[in-house]
Amino acid sequence: MNDELRLHIPTLEELWYRRGLLQDPDTMSYNKGCELNFDGYDNDTGCIDFPERKWAEWYAYFVGQEQRYYAYIARRSDGAFIGEVNLHKNQNAEWFDMGIVIEAKYRGNGYAERALGLLLRQAFEHMGAEAVHNDFEAERAAALKAHLSAGFTVIGQENGIAELSISRERYFRGKAVRKMVSAIADILAQNQPSIYLYGSCVLNDFRLGWSDIDIVVLTQERISAEQARELVGLRRKMLEAESDNPYYRLFEGAMLPLSAFVSGNSDCVVYWGTSGERITDTYSFDSFNMTLLLQSGRMLYGQDIRCQLEMPSRKALCSDVRTHYESIRQYARTTRRGIYSFGWLLDIARGLYTLRTNTIASKTEAARWVLENGLCPVSEALETALKVRLDPIKSQNDVNVLNYSETLGREIQSFADVLGEELKTTEI
Repeated sequence: MNDELRLHIPTLEELWYRRGLLQDPDTMSYNKGCELNFDGYDNDTGCIDFPERKWAEWYAYFVGQEQRYYAYIARRSDGAFIGEVNLHKNQNAEWFDMGIVIEAKYRGNGYAERALGLLLRQAFEHMGAEAVHNDFEAERAAALKAHLSAGFTVIGQENGIAELSISRERYFRGKAVRKMVSAIADILAQNQPSIYLYGSCVLNDFRLGWSDIDIVVLTQERISAEQARELVGLRRKMLEAESDNPYYRLFEGAMLPLSAFVSGNSDCVVYWGTSGERITDTYSFDSFNMTLLLQSGRMLYGQDIRCQLEMPSRKALCSDVRTHYESIRQYARTTRRGIYSFGWLLDIARGLYTLRTNTIASKTEAARWVLENGLCPVSEALETALKVRLDPIKSQNDVNVLNYSETLGREIQSFADVLGEELKTTEI
C-alpha cells in the first residue's frame, strides 16, 4: 500500500542522507562502468561525491522549483529514509524525466512500485505533467518490473537501454481502475473474488473516446441478491460521486461465480455493458475474450484461478471469426454516421490476423499487420480506420471523417470478401 510510504522534501541540513546514498557502493552499483563525464563520479563503484560545499547550490536548483521536484522516500512507521525520487521537465520534449533510487538494504520489499505511485501522483496531480519518462538498462529486471507495475510501458529499446513512459491519460485511467477494483472487492469481500483486466487496456491499445475497460470478476462463493443489487448500480454510483471522471462509464464485463463461468450453468450474474447494467443468470465469454484473459489478462485482485480455465482451440477461434464474419455480411452493408463504423474494418483485420497466426493481437496491431502484408483491397479505408482509432476524440469532430463513415459499406464488404476466402481455406 502507498500509505506505508510518503515523500518528504528534505531540508538543506537533511542532505546528509543523499550524500550517504550516493556514496554507498551497494546502492550505486547500477551506476558503475557507465563512464559518466563529470567530477566526483567513480567509474569503478558508480558512487558520486556530494560534498557539503555543493549542497546549497544543488538545493536551490532542485527544491521549490515549478518544473523540478526532489524528495526522500520515507517510511511512515518509523520515519526512516529509504531512497530518493526526482522529476524535472525535459526541455526538448513534452514530458518530465524522472529518477528513483532505493537504498540497497531496503530493496526487495516492494518499495519501488509504491514510491513510483507517489511520484506519479506528484507529477500528474500537482505538477500538470502530460507524461513521465525514464530510461535505464533493460537487464535491470527488478526496476523494469516495478515501472511496468506502476503503469509505465516500454516505448523503445536501443543499445541495451529500455525507454519507458506513462501518459497523463494512462495514469488517471489506472487510478480509476484501482478505485473500481477496491469498490468491487469491498462488496464481494466474503466471496473470494478474482478480478481481471483484459483487452485493449492490457494490450496497450486503449483509446479514450473509443475503447472500453474490460473486466471479469470470478468468485468462489455465490453472489447474493443484495450484493448483486449493489454491484449493478456501482458504475452509476461512482460516476455520480465523480461526475467529471470519463472512465467509470467505460467499465464493461461480468461478475459471477467461477463454477458458473466454467460450466455455463445458470447462476446470479451481474453484467455491465455499453447499453446499461443488469442482473441476469448467464454470461457468454467467447473464445477471443477467453484467449485474451488467459494469454495477457492482468490479475488485479485475489487469487489467480486461470489454471482452472481451458485455452480455446483453433476450431473455436475459427468458429467465432465465422460468426463475426456473418454479422458483417448482415449488418455492415450500409453504415451509420460516426467513428464506430470504422470498427468493422478493424474487426476484419483482427479476424484475418487470428486465422493466419493462430494468435490474437490488438485491433491496432492487426490493422498494421494487414496493411504491411498487403491483404486489404481497400487500404485507404483501413488506413483511415487506423487513424480514427489512434485519435478518436479528434476524429469525432472531423466532418470529412464523419462524412466518409456513412459510405463505408462497399469497402467493408470488399474487405470481408478477403476474410471469407481465408475462412474457406482454413475450414477445408
